[in-house]
Amino acid sequence: MAQSLSDINPLDPEVLACPYAFNQRLREEAPVYHCPNTGVYFISNYDLVVEVTKNEKLFSNEFSMIQAGNTQQRDPEMEAIMKRGFRSVNTMLTADPPRQRRYRSLCQKPFSASNVAKLQPYIETLAHELIDQFIDRGECDWMSAFAVPMPVRMIAYILGVPLSDMDLFKEWSDANVYSFSAGQTREGALNAARLVVDFQHYFAEKIEARKQSPTDDVLSDIVNASADGETPMNIEECLSVISQLLVAGNETTTSTFAEGMHLLATHPEELAKVQKDPSLVPNMVEEMLRLSTPTAQMWRIAKEDCEVGGVAIPKGATMMVKFHSANRDQDVFADPDAFKVDRTNLKSQIAFGQGVHHCLGAPLARQELTVGFKVILERMTRFSLPEGEEQLEFLPSLLLHPPAKLSIRFESR
Repeated sequence: MAQSLSDINPLDPEVLACPYAFNQRLREEAPVYHCPNTGVYFISNYDLVVEVTKNEKLFSNEFSMIQAGNTQQRDPEMEAIMKRGFRSVNTMLTADPPRQRRYRSLCQKPFSASNVAKLQPYIETLAHELIDQFIDRGECDWMSAFAVPMPVRMIAYILGVPLSDMDLFKEWSDANVYSFSAGQTREGALNAARLVVDFQHYFAEKIEARKQSPTDDVLSDIVNASADGETPMNIEECLSVISQLLVAGNETTTSTFAEGMHLLATHPEELAKVQKDPSLVPNMVEEMLRLSTPTAQMWRIAKEDCEVGGVAIPKGATMMVKFHSANRDQDVFADPDAFKVDRTNLKSQIAFGQGVHHCLGAPLARQELTVGFKVILERMTRFSLPEGEEQLEFLPSLLLHPPAKLSIRFESR
């Protein structure tokens, strides 16, 4: 007999790593589900996810205390590590308007479509450089060869810091998302805290240098930004914004480069379509984003007693909006689990969120993925997976959905 929903813990690592069947049951049986195991209200179908994420007046993004409570069980060693760092503050992701609008206005200029368009030559050159390193082998560990270094080098470039520190960037990015991971350990939490403090001191020095001598990079734009009479951000605010850019610029784009490549390797007929008609690449990227939805779900807090989808939700209730589930809602996307590079309604996909918290870096991510996959498809074809590795596995995460590993085989064009 099939398990009832109440027998399933939505935050179980196995469910987080492979959420598809559970998400479908939620959409069909309880689009607004009050979980007895966690007390969380899960919002899973497309229309209700959009409704909640567009209503910042009723549903708060100030969830940092929830996230902290998942991992930071304070002990003397953790306290000592944290005291060496800078105070944590809520900025773009974990602040509500009007404070959130201030941070958004101060940071949005370098991520405008016009500024991002200027990065196209660098993205193209970088993609070629990475592919040059493995193209003659006919196979590679796709994560370490391309999916990880491409976004890491991009974010290092736009922040204007040395590429020699690229490995540090990946470590810091992983440390900043450790609190999202399932199955954490005390040692893992302590190590992540040390790395976050290292990250803070590294960028604190860069911030002070950019204040004294601005340069032509995004870090200088952020440190010295002013908009509508707003005062520039202080060092804690800058560090918070930079950490969010680091995570958004690395983890989510890496996930889409990985899952997108897996989709091409397992759907040769779709690969043939897009290689025959390269103008489909931007639409293909949107389809990859829909299916991967790297930010799988996100917390919200109910500000008042309210009702969503006919379900009463009390003031102060913890909610989880499931973008990953919404992007596979069959009422919006026909045959939702299929990969179709020519799907026609992809303007509706919500991998970058909705409302005032729509991802600031979405134009950069789209540009990076579109240019990156154009270069990939110009130089490589006939993708396949090693025997026994046909299934893409994911790491369990409370908010993200990161692929664990991916090796590919290919032919050069």
